[in-house]
Amino acid sequence: MSENLPRITGLGYAVPAKIRINDDPVFDWLKHNSTDGEKLFQGYEQRRVLDTGEDLISIMLPAAKNALENAKMTSDQVDLLIGTGSVSQYRNPNVLSLLHQELGLQKSVWVIPVDCEFSNYNASLLMADGLIRAGRISNALICIGGNWTRNVSYQTPQAVSAGDGAGAAVLADSSDRQKWTLLDQCTLTDSHYYGSMYSSGNSFGISPPIGNIQKLWTDSFFQITDEGIAGFKDFGVNSPPQVVLQLLQRHSLKGSDIALISHQASTVLMDHWSEVIQPGQYINTIKPFGNMAPANIPVTLAWADESESVSKDFLMLLAIGPDMHTNAMLFERNK
Repeated sequence: MSENLPRITGLGYAVPAKIRINDDPVFDWLKHNSTDGEKLFQGYEQRRVLDTGEDLISIMLPAAKNALENAKMTSDQVDLLIGTGSVSQYRNPNVLSLLHQELGLQKSVWVIPVDCEFSNYNASLLMADGLIRAGRISNALICIGGNWTRNVSYQTPQAVSAGDGAGAAVLADSSDRQKWTLLDQCTLTDSHYYGSMYSSGNSFGISPPIGNIQKLWTDSFFQITDEGIAGFKDFGVNSPPQVVLQLLQRHSLKGSDIALISHQASTVLMDHWSEVIQPGQYINTIKPFGNMAPANIPVTLAWADESESVSKDFLMLLAIGPDMHTNAMLFERNK
C-alpha cells in the first residue's frame, strides 16, 4: 500500500478570452522607438488579456473551481487557501480574500497571500507541503493569478511579453502514487539587486502644494533599471539552471530524467536554460499565453495536465524573481 504524502491531487487554470497578438496597436510606440533591453524579450505569438469589466477574480475563481473539481473536492473541504492575486485591487488585503468569499470557503479557512514574485506558486507549495507533513492541515488550495497586462507601461520593453492568467492546485494528504509529491527544493538569492526591478508609480513634485499634497503619482507599473537589465543578463541567464543542476546532482539524476516547467519571461532565458539543463521534456506556453508573471508555472502545469501528458516521473518547477532570486522544486511520482 502506498504511503500517505502531500501530493498534487488537482490542477486547474483559466485565461481570459481576449487575445492580443504581436501587431496589436498597443505595441506601436515600442515598434517605433528603440529601448534598452528590447532584444531581451522574445518568443511570443499571443497573450491572453483581461477585457473591460474583467479582473483577477474573473480568472482566479474558475481556476480554483477547476482544481477542486479535478481533485474531486468540494469547497467546504478546504483547510487552507494560499497564493496571491498580483496585482491586487488593493495594496491589502489581497484579492485572495475575495476568492475565499466567492468559493464559499469555511470561516475557519485561513487566507495567506504569498508575496514573492514570481515564485509565489513554488513558495505556496512548499509551505502547504510542510503544514501537511506536520499534521497541521490535511489539504490546501493554492491559487495564483496575474493581471500584469495592467502592471506594465507600453513604453517599456518588458510590456511586449505581458499576458494574464490564473492557475490553481490542490495539495492534499494522499496515497495516490500517480500524483506529484515534493522531493526537494533549492534556492539562490542575490539581494544586492534589490531595487533594480520593481513595481511602483513615478512621482512628480507640485508647486505650490495642494494642502498637504506635495507629489502626484502615476499608476504603478513594472520598472527595470540599467542594473536590472544587467541582472537579467547575468543572474537571470546563469543562476536558474545552477539550482536545477544542484538538485539533479543531489538526487543522482540527469537533465534527461526530468520534465521542466519554468518561468517564461523570454525565450532568450529559456533557450539558454534548456541548453544547460538539457531536460527530457521542456513544457511551456510562452507562444500562446506570453509571460503571465506569477502565473506562468501554475497555468503551464495545469495546461500540461489537461493538454500534454508529462512524459517523465520527475518534474522540475523553476522560478525566478526580481529581487533577484531563483527557486527550483523537484517533484516525483510512481515511487
